[in-house]
Amino acid sequence: MRRARVILIAAAALAAACDAAINRVIGIVGSGGTATHLTFTVQPTSTTAGLVITPTVVVVAQNSSGNADTTYTNSVTVAIGANPGGGTLSGTRTVTSSRGVATFSNLSINNAGTGYTLTAAAPLVTSATSATFNITP
Repeated sequence: MRRARVILIAAAALAAACDAAINRVIGIVGSGGTATHLTFTVQPTSTTAGLVITPTVVVVAQNSSGNADTTYTNSVTVAIGANPGGGTLSGTRTVTSSRGVATFSNLSINNAGTGYTLTAAAPLVTSATSATFNITP
């Protein structure tokens, strides 16, 4: 019985450590106020035309201190900003944020080009523009 309790305590500690690590990666450190703006915490990266952009693009609703607003649950929409190749963005472009985080796991662009950007927009906050990335043939 004691051994089972030790295992449960260890599992709970591991789960808490994993949650804290994930929160640091995606920018959640506590709400601390109402969201004022969006930011790309995981930027789109260069990829091949038609393939899914990896890693998954993540947008976070942050307050004026740069902390995630964990109460923000509005939909976030991404679109192509700079479009040097005349590409079309495919995949799920609008998602409902959870704890202030919007995850876009299946985005792709069909045309090659150098210097693409994505924009993110949502109600009640300032939009964001990603860093530039390239789509290769």
